[in-house]
Amino acid sequence: MNKVVSIITPSFNRAYIVDETAQSIFNQTYPHWEWVITDDGSTDESWEKLQQYAATDSRVKIFKRNRDPKGACVCRNISVERCTGDYVMFLDTDDVLASFCLEQRVKAMEENEDCDFVIFPMLLFKNKPDDTRIIWNIDKDEDDLARILRGDAVCQGTGPLWKKSSFVKVGMWKEDLKLWQDIELHIRSLLYPVKYKKRLDLKPDVFLRTSDDSLSRVGYYSLPKMQSRISVYKGACSRVKEVGKQRQYAMPLKVMGIDVLVSAVKSGYYEGVSEIIDILLQHQIINDQELQKVKRYIAFSKAKLYKLPFLYKGVQQKVMNMGNAGDVTITSVKWNGEVTL
Repeated sequence: MNKVVSIITPSFNRAYIVDETAQSIFNQTYPHWEWVITDDGSTDESWEKLQQYAATDSRVKIFKRNRDPKGACVCRNISVERCTGDYVMFLDTDDVLASFCLEQRVKAMEENEDCDFVIFPMLLFKNKPDDTRIIWNIDKDEDDLARILRGDAVCQGTGPLWKKSSFVKVGMWKEDLKLWQDIELHIRSLLYPVKYKKRLDLKPDVFLRTSDDSLSRVGYYSLPKMQSRISVYKGACSRVKEVGKQRQYAMPLKVMGIDVLVSAVKSGYYEGVSEIIDILLQHQIINDQELQKVKRYIAFSKAKLYKLPFLYKGVQQKVMNMGNAGDVTITSVKWNGEVTL
């Protein structure tokens, strides 16, 4: 078992927290790894810290972003292009690996040599890895792609260990996205299609930090992030149609579309609202009666009738109910086993 794992990390202004991430990598029981970090133009002491890591351990390889656009996805792709590993996994500068993470993941990959990637369980934490014991991802008796479209993701970007060749083949990260990057990647991958296995029966091996200043939480309704969500939705509809699975994923696509639509209305991004409606109609996701409900909701919003919540909320709820068939449930599950760092 000597396959090399490339741990891929984008870095931007996390000098105050990256030491914990670094130590968790240096503590791995599996020695055949490289940590490939691309800095996105940090203005704090991040680059100096990365230089210290690289000087201490030759397995740490650091780069600066050398092309546009700015963003984590570009930095990840640059690192993938420059890495030498057989496998790649993605780790942000505020998350932490269990000491057995790479050993467990490589073993599972070698047991499933025909798979493009394997998905592993992870725990959420706030201040220390065992403080919430909430499992990020659980298995369910439902199609995984349908779950992703309905907002109940099977995993996020750190969840899988990929064969590097397979990750490159599916097209790597979509570099212009500011939100839903991992959602887009997994939708695209499952429709590619890839072969994968879920090993959610294993011990959680990554700890994901929940914080108010995470890039996904800050400015959630900002224009670039709304545009990214619309782009992901448009791509999902087009790809589902391309592979002839519109009927199979009609309701999940409707759930996703209504979610994006309501968010665009809430943010006042009416140009985007029009684009979403065009997508919904083009792919026959809503009917004429539902279109009238959407138009009424938009008219109420433009007229600022949300200032009359007793009137506005009823109209909004009718639109939201269009995407609630099946009632997606995102289940938070406590991990009762041992938490090993």
